[in-house]
Amino acid sequence: MEIRHLRYFAAVASELHFARAAERLNIAPPTLSAQIKWLEAHLGVELFTRSTKKKVEMTFAGQQFQKRALALIESFEQAERFAREAARGEVGDVRLGYIVSAVTAGHVKRAVELARVKLPNVLIHIRRMETLLQIKAISSGSLDIGFMRRVDAFPAGIQAFNLPRERYCLAVHRDHPLAKLKRITPAVLAKQNFVAYELDAELSFLRNIAAMLPPGAIPQIVQRAPDAVSLLTLISANVGVSIIAETLMNVADASVVMRNITGPPRYSQNAVVYRASEPSPAVRAVLKELRATFVSA
Repeated sequence: MEIRHLRYFAAVASELHFARAAERLNIAPPTLSAQIKWLEAHLGVELFTRSTKKKVEMTFAGQQFQKRALALIESFEQAERFAREAARGEVGDVRLGYIVSAVTAGHVKRAVELARVKLPNVLIHIRRMETLLQIKAISSGSLDIGFMRRVDAFPAGIQAFNLPRERYCLAVHRDHPLAKLKRITPAVLAKQNFVAYELDAELSFLRNIAAMLPPGAIPQIVQRAPDAVSLLTLISANVGVSIIAETLMNVADASVVMRNITGPPRYSQNAVVYRASEPSPAVRAVLKELRATFVSA
């Protein structure tokens, strides 16, 4: 028995007239009649009674079969629609990793909003992960898209496009002497105790600190933190000062204040990272929306 047999039966059950049902199905009445007879023989029951006056009525078995047949047709049609939508990237699940600054800059929120509006049947699963872990997860296939710090080079098969950059600023405790200064110069910074990211999470962070110091100066790092929230916690405890992306101040403790540094501004660069040969239509559809939104920004 095939789905077409159920559709033939449903049309006759609806019309209770073979000629009208055949016209609705765009097939010849004798063909329809033969198919219904085959279905009855296959089931071993009579589904319709036919009189000499061409009057058609459903039997009790036919009435019971109709309920199940209509449900099966609906399920089959839903499965057809789901398959076509999945092929177009309109349904599915996408796993997205992010670092904290991608949240504070509003980029992760924007990604989820885009999916809800443009791809309402695609579910974005978000997970906080540091940059190197995201790269490994994307390479292994356990993560689809990463919002992470831009690195100098990605592994083979990994591509990226930039998010809008964020200006670096100095974050200090409100009771720190630097908080009282209107102008903070590189020479002043060279004498400070810094808190910084751990080496495996740093990814050019130290290079950006050093770029704001006088030539040849080496920053004095007194403690390291595994992530941005931990870094802000150390600053709020007045352990040291640090250079951070200015949007991180959105989640900083009230005891932490931001100060600009004199000289040319330096910027933090995050990126959207993904597999170059992505097999999932849903992931490709989300990437298309992200690229249209952020690359043109």
